[in-house]
Amino acid sequence: MGSLRPQSLPPDVVFFDVGGTLLEVSPSVGHVYATACGARGAAVAPASVQRAFDAAWVALSEQVPRGADRYRIYPGGETEWWERVSSHAFDLCGVPAESRPPVEELRGVFAQAEAWRVYSEVAEALEVLKGRGCRLGVISNWDSRLPALLGSLGLDGYFESLIYSAGAGSEKPHPAIFAAALERFEVGPSRAAHVGDRLEEDYAGAKAAGLRALLLSRGPRDPGLPERMRPWGDPEDLVSDLREAALRLIGGAGRSEPTFL
Repeated sequence: MGSLRPQSLPPDVVFFDVGGTLLEVSPSVGHVYATACGARGAAVAPASVQRAFDAAWVALSEQVPRGADRYRIYPGGETEWWERVSSHAFDLCGVPAESRPPVEELRGVFAQAEAWRVYSEVAEALEVLKGRGCRLGVISNWDSRLPALLGSLGLDGYFESLIYSAGAGSEKPHPAIFAAALERFEVGPSRAAHVGDRLEEDYAGAKAAGLRALLLSRGPRDPGLPERMRPWGDPEDLVSDLREAALRLIGGAGRSEPTFL
């Protein structure tokens, strides 16, 4: 665990990203897509579909104006967005049209708790922060399924408010989505913190909006990441999990450190 840099007081509000921070797809998007295609007679490797999905996501994302909500840029809203992503992914990995599952079937799978895994330390970290008087919220680039999904995973009770791009009309790193979250809690940026796993969307976006920010980097760490953080902040803002994030945020409260199980 990295060094703890004490602050004079813990933040009044701590916001969290969702994907890659609180939870992850399990076992993978590629596995879900490949299973659905297999049920329609197309044998495709999950790893192949995953690579195609990742490439499709990047390609479509490059067409979204910076900070705009991707779920509003097409006439068909979020359904059309996911239709375009999945169709492009299936094109890239050669799935024939008759073996492609409809987008609503795929969306239905990812709306279920069974398609996700909550990281093991999440509940403990959130409990510790709440126990030290921090109010908790979510700021996420996500579609309209987020509130129900967090409810089915048993996480909604930790958060006073969920701010997500499909509802807010803008995506991180745009300052508007951070401003909407701060307004919801009636708190200034200097008394709030944000924890997320994306350098530009989470870390740089929160910093630009005036919040304290911690960048989460799970697993093997890219050795070049600390240097890439410097235009916006300090490499000491890197944390390896939410236990470390909680300790960083409350470490200067002048009380004993919490015990994690």
